[in-house]
Amino acid sequence: MESLSDICSRLWDLDRNRLKRGKKRDYQIKLQPKGDKLFSVVKRDKLKDKNVLPTYSAFMELLDFYKAETSEPEEETKRQRNKSRAFLNCCLDTDVMKEAHSFLSKKGLVPSSYRKAFKDKLYNLWFELHPRPSGDGTQRSAFEHTFVGETCRGQVLGFHNWVRLYEEERRGNLRFNRCRPNACDDHIITIDFSWNGKRKTFGSFFLGTSPEFELAIYTVCFLAGQGESTKVILGNKDALIVTDRFNGQIGTCYPKIEVESDEDPSDDEEFTLEVFEDEKLHKILQMLEEIKIMLLLFMKASGIKIEPWMIHRIRPKYTSFTWTQISSLFEE
Repeated sequence: MESLSDICSRLWDLDRNRLKRGKKRDYQIKLQPKGDKLFSVVKRDKLKDKNVLPTYSAFMELLDFYKAETSEPEEETKRQRNKSRAFLNCCLDTDVMKEAHSFLSKKGLVPSSYRKAFKDKLYNLWFELHPRPSGDGTQRSAFEHTFVGETCRGQVLGFHNWVRLYEEERRGNLRFNRCRPNACDDHIITIDFSWNGKRKTFGSFFLGTSPEFELAIYTVCFLAGQGESTKVILGNKDALIVTDRFNGQIGTCYPKIEVESDEDPSDDEEFTLEVFEDEKLHKILQMLEEIKIMLLLFMKASGIKIEPWMIHRIRPKYTSFTWTQISSLFEE
């Protein structure tokens, strides 16, 4: 039986749409900023050509549908849903995704039906909206967090795709600050950057890889992996594929070069800290709202008049009750 590391290496070898780095090739980067952009050359016309690189073109058409700030609710439109499925259709046409499906279906982790059931599985994993750990009622997708990026409390969350990185830098929305020491090679980079004035320290990216490869390797490692990170060999180089989970769903995914020095905070702390802080805050707020309800019920039982404004101070989103249920508790 093929191991998880073996299939990841196989997916790397099958990524025929991976772009080539070099002065006279598809893209070129500069890791020493000195006021320069990270990407000095990118053949953007090639990226957007539906006949040459259909998965890139379909991927780029998705990027502007999302709102960066996590406090702003996402509303998936029919057009966005169709674009998401069109992107998946393009990915399913590639050998990379076919190999990923073959591996996962043999392990019983995905349906054997490729075009319908497997596509539905991918859509559910990556594009379905799921509640955030903050419990504030907003819902986001794993695709948005991992590939597009989000902002919360002045910080950048997720944002692990090099095409998105290039596009935002090209538009003037992103500034490359520096590369993390000993964490950049021909395949993976870990950089410090600012996006729309908000900081990311540090974020990891594949370089030049196709959207279908990233979607495939993250899906395989998430479904078949035993922990939060999987050791792999990609192009004869060691790497880690990190797949954090939250409530059984994909939290975030990114590649990483193992760095012995702990001088700088690592990227994998980002999602863990976000979840920890939001869960802790949610529990505190939930406890406070429950105390309010108990206090009001005690007042009612004691014959003290409950004013409407007292009831309206309760925030149902931090309780297990609906607003109708809360109101009914205090009906005369």
